[in-house]
Amino acid sequence: MSLNIEIEKFLNKKNINLVHLETVGSTIKEIKKYIGDKNICMIADRQTAGIGRRGNKWISPKGNIYISFLFNYNLTIEEHFLFTAVTANSISRFLNYYINENINIKWPNDININESKIAGIMTEIVMQNNKKYLIIGMGINITNSPKINDYKTCCLKEFNSQLKYEDVLLRMIETFFLEYEMILKKEYNKIIDKFKNNMQYLGETINILLPNGKKQNVFLKNLNFDGSILIEKDGKEENIFSARIVN
Repeated sequence: MSLNIEIEKFLNKKNINLVHLETVGSTIKEIKKYIGDKNICMIADRQTAGIGRRGNKWISPKGNIYISFLFNYNLTIEEHFLFTAVTANSISRFLNYYINENINIKWPNDININESKIAGIMTEIVMQNNKKYLIIGMGINITNSPKINDYKTCCLKEFNSQLKYEDVLLRMIETFFLEYEMILKKEYNKIIDKFKNNMQYLGETINILLPNGKKQNVFLKNLNFDGSILIEKDGKEENIFSARIVN
């Protein structure tokens, strides 16, 4: 499908080149071919090999948003989570334009509406020629949602049928950069606080699945600046960097 010329105009003002592809394996993988001096926004109408967290497949039919950004990376590794947080905050804000539902961020990178997943985020730092680049990828279910055995999914059209894809896409991009401004202004604590305000299960007892396959019942006490969660189990606190909430 052709894209609204307003999208390209908006990105040009941000000094970002638009790459629009009808079909791509994965925007996260494809955008790496454009690493260089320019910032890139890649939009695909559909993906044939979309990537989710931990290498899981992200089912990507036409009619949803599949978008990746490529930026020069100039923060420390410890601050990497800020980009995930900004992206999650922007998706939550974007959804609020269209619906009045319970929108939550499920740590670390899923967006849920009423316990059903509507969006996912991936961020990656790439090193090339001694320079660091940041890739931000997001997938948002707009007109349809895949049927997944492990968890419930939903799409925006289920809550608001009066949607035009190009207008929705432009709104999402504009909203992303409204939140991204906080990184440029170094409002890092504000970014984390916004994430925590929408964070699902914060202050509750949850089940987490660790990378070694062990499941633990823990109290989700806080979110740390680096993106790890502070949990409490049997009276002892611990920072968890990698796990999956499986409530």
